[in-house]
Amino acid sequence: MANEAYSHPVPVRQAVSAPETAQGQTAPSRNGSQRRRQPVPLSIMGGSSASKNAYTLFLLVNITLFLRPAELIPALANLPIYEVLILSSFFLSLDQIKRTVRLPMLKRQPITLCVFGVLVAVALSHASHMYFYGIRTSTVMFLKTLMYYLLLISIIDSPQRLKGLLKTIAISSSVMILLCVIDYAGILDFEFIKHVSDRDGVSDAGEVIRVFRMRGTGIFQDPNDLSVLIVTTGVLCWYFFNDPAASPLRFLWIVGMIILGIGLIYTRSRGGLLTLGIAGMVFVLPKYGKKAAIACAVVGMAGVTVLAGRQGNIDLNSGTGHDRILLWREGLTALKSPDLLFGIGEGQYSDLAGLAAHNSFVHAFTELGLFGGTFFIGCFFFAALGLYRLAQFQSKSHGRPIFRNRELERLLPYVSAILAAWCGGMMSLSRCYVVPTYMVVGVCAAYLNLAGASLARPTPLVYWNKQHVIYLIGVSMGLFIAFLIFVRIFAN
Repeated sequence: MANEAYSHPVPVRQAVSAPETAQGQTAPSRNGSQRRRQPVPLSIMGGSSASKNAYTLFLLVNITLFLRPAELIPALANLPIYEVLILSSFFLSLDQIKRTVRLPMLKRQPITLCVFGVLVAVALSHASHMYFYGIRTSTVMFLKTLMYYLLLISIIDSPQRLKGLLKTIAISSSVMILLCVIDYAGILDFEFIKHVSDRDGVSDAGEVIRVFRMRGTGIFQDPNDLSVLIVTTGVLCWYFFNDPAASPLRFLWIVGMIILGIGLIYTRSRGGLLTLGIAGMVFVLPKYGKKAAIACAVVGMAGVTVLAGRQGNIDLNSGTGHDRILLWREGLTALKSPDLLFGIGEGQYSDLAGLAAHNSFVHAFTELGLFGGTFFIGCFFFAALGLYRLAQFQSKSHGRPIFRNRELERLLPYVSAILAAWCGGMMSLSRCYVVPTYMVVGVCAAYLNLAGASLARPTPLVYWNKQHVIYLIGVSMGLFIAFLIFVRIFAN
């Protein structure tokens, strides 16, 4: 880890006090006098009306991601509401974004550097095949996602703003899932929600078995995709329910979690159930330790077959599980060629195998090569590394606070669970370029920025240097080789 002084990529709007003694008194300065706690003055941009307006518009952007106005109100179908909101927020935040993308700031937040690396990899994946139309269309597509990510890490410059964003996401996605549950149960019929009947194997009599599965709206129309969102939203609902500063109305979050649980069952998603287990284990780990996490895993695995029905029947040798492994094999086989470094080209996996990879990491390796796949993995590697280091600091503190802001400390296991849930979901979904993936990545990056600045000794939790680059390459190559071995064993 770099030893240079911490410099937060965005202005952190919180008071920074002098170190405290064990009795809670302010530590004396070198000349023996007591130093008064002086709040850091707000930056011109951080406290301006433009910044506040940009934050409000960005919250509206997130609402439109889940509750799409054009679907709820057909009369709005031709209005570019999302585009107007995000562009307005972007231009109001230009000063903050400029500070965020400076090279010294990028080194202090390698997650952002990796997201830029994915953009470069998208362009190179087509440039290596001299496909100029693909360069233009693919880079423009990913630039829209990059714009969202930059807005998130630039605007979310205080714990209060981070909490406001998470609450907006939790409420918006919960309402969307509630509408889907109501439609699936036949209580009301919403024309913009269409569920799906999927093939689920063949019976002993040779008849095709089908299952009716709940889908979401907009970009969450895949039941598996929706199930991962349900688990992520459930983690956020649990976070707000446990907020000691919340009003008695916080028990409404329990109602939300019940609806989410019903929705998860209606998706009939095996991947969603696994995601729930992964999120639970990671949540328990920093709070209660390894033994508690292992105990939860054992109990969960023991009960999953009995309670989950189809979702608990996970078979890698037949059915959809085996079909997905065959799709992974198609992609990994294509990399045994000159495409190894830069891939077959963004958006080309379906042409190669007939379907998407149903694994974001295999998908990234295949379409973007080892170069782009490594940057994609880097987004999650650096996020996980930073959260792990915070958990280590917490475990060694013996119950003493490690943050000046206690809300950031309370948020640590929840952010860890969200990241783990999304990574687990991506093992069965191809979501390399979409906004929700970089929403999760951005939340982690913003949290690490704030957490690093809130430590007793402010410091970057992760840093782009030779040592960390070697770690990243090692993790990327290890994961790539692991996929090759896994496919060789199970793709019979």
